[in-house]
Amino acid sequence: MTYHDDFRSNVAVPRGRPSVARLLGGALVGLVAISGLIGALLLARPALDVEHRPVPEAPEAAEGH
Repeated sequence: MTYHDDFRSNVAVPRGRPSVARLLGGALVGLVAISGLIGALLLARPALDVEHRPVPEAPEAAEGH
């Protein structure tokens, strides 16, 4: 038995190129995440608007009637 038969390297074998399906899957996940953030921002926008908020009318009991 020689020295190189017992030697185990810790060097990993390089990976192959990712397939087209894997690239498209990653792009789809990124697109869904970005569109979710944009959708959440658009849905929250009316709640964050402070300029055009109507003043609530006081009930009659609070006015002292």
